[in-house]
Amino acid sequence: MGKFFPAIMMLILTAALVSADGFGYTYSSITGSGNDAVILIDWTPTMIDPLCAPRPCCYNEIPADCCHYVVFYANSSGVYYLGYVYSPAAFSSENGTYLLIGNAVYRAHNGCFQRLGGVTGKAKLVFPYLAARTADKLSIYHLGSNMSRIGSIKMAQECTFDLGSRNLIVSCPNGTRRFNLTPSGLFEVSSIDRWEFMESKRPSMAEGKLENGTLIFSNGSRTYRISANEFLPYLYDRRELNLLTGVFMKDYLLILPPVMDYAYCVENGTFGSSLGISSFISMSGFVLYDFRPEDFRPVYAFIYGGTLKPVPLFLPTGSYFRPLAMNVTIRKSCPRPVEVEKPSHTETSPAGAETENRICGPGMVVLLSLSLLFMRKR
Repeated sequence: MGKFFPAIMMLILTAALVSADGFGYTYSSITGSGNDAVILIDWTPTMIDPLCAPRPCCYNEIPADCCHYVVFYANSSGVYYLGYVYSPAAFSSENGTYLLIGNAVYRAHNGCFQRLGGVTGKAKLVFPYLAARTADKLSIYHLGSNMSRIGSIKMAQECTFDLGSRNLIVSCPNGTRRFNLTPSGLFEVSSIDRWEFMESKRPSMAEGKLENGTLIFSNGSRTYRISANEFLPYLYDRRELNLLTGVFMKDYLLILPPVMDYAYCVENGTFGSSLGISSFISMSGFVLYDFRPEDFRPVYAFIYGGTLKPVPLFLPTGSYFRPLAMNVTIRKSCPRPVEVEKPSHTETSPAGAETENRICGPGMVVLLSLSLLFMRKR
């Protein structure tokens, strides 16, 4: 005990003299079709690594929270705030863009955002189906312009299941059951020929390029040219002009801000900090040093359909944020689209059927590592 006492006391004393905090965020998923898009931002508050505490302001930041996302909905009129939620899932098809938050399902279509319904139990989305599991039952729902339950199966707690875009497999200690899924029901079969899942529709994206005072966004088929001076009042630094991400929607360009990574430390009254600002696409960027929490300003997105419309998204507060965008209006119903269900990809096994591509965990570690590298280069 005696040999550990000095080390313990050092940790306690250092904790009393040093405080550190920060955050990192990146885009986990940008899905959409037509003029509707859902943006999931992986926001990770960070804290100083306890193993780092004996060294003054070493900036070895580690996540203080996991798997919470800032959710925004965008259409041609603006960008709207949905919430800061745990582990959402998003998927986009010709029928609309769907969002699972907890046990509730939402759908955006033609500028309208509606709540399709809710389920009981733990939910999993593999479009166009949703599985909801309780202690003894698995219920399957079909998602289109509405949400309808197509069947349920008794399932003990020791059983597991795999859900695809056409099929369901339930595995239990006493055997395995297989089902084909249709919008009208589920039907038990002896075997499954192919395991299918639909790929989410994603708008094309391009990094802005600054040329002779004009910011150019081009995806090969469409090109937007906007005066750089129009952006400058809403940026932290002029260098952000080359770090903005253009998202090509049907009738407008959605322009998203760079990703950020912030760390600060106060030791014996001495302040140190770094704010890394990087492109979501290329990860190129720069660092602002000695950036205090009170120096944060609103972070903006932009809608461009001939004129530039700035939209404040949030104000960072040091570890978390204060939302600034208007709340989304959730409606009871939206216009009914044409129902289309065509798998665009097949897998030979249930493994890998996912609802979206995320940059959670390892992606955020890379982001934090880049920040640490910037700090060491200082």
